[in-house]
Amino acid sequence: MSGREAKFCLDRNQVRWVLIEGVINRKTPQDDPDKGMNLPIERIQSIEKTQIERRHKNSLAAPATVAGIVILALFGWLATISLWVGVPGLAAGAAVLLWGLMRLSGTTERLDAFQIVASGTNPADWYIVGSHHEVIGFINGVQAELEANQHAPRR
Repeated sequence: MSGREAKFCLDRNQVRWVLIEGVINRKTPQDDPDKGMNLPIERIQSIEKTQIERRHKNSLAAPATVAGIVILALFGWLATISLWVGVPGLAAGAAVLLWGLMRLSGTTERLDAFQIVASGTNPADWYIVGSHHEVIGFINGVQAELEANQHAPRR
């Protein structure tokens, strides 16, 4: 079994995956260099393709909404004194308020992912996020290792 090749990949969550000698090692950026989680190939039941949703919040949406309300109030009061001063400010305040309201809920990004299903593991820990060439190559390497392990004679 010394002829096995090592497989490496870095997914979209910056998690480093390494397949070496029949064991998958998963390391997050917060893990110590010699730590991580290990999963022997023998425990893998399947690899399923799935999608995950990632929400992105705009950090300027709430302040823009508040600023739009303040601008509308200020220039609404100025419009009672001078219509020529208040109307452009009301238009600007409405634009800022609408921009903020449209971005308050954030945006949703759908990402392809692969779920490694194994008994006795937390399923959330074994998602490989992304569909770029590095991840696809790693998944193909794991699947080839699984097939080689299934066809290997048992001792």
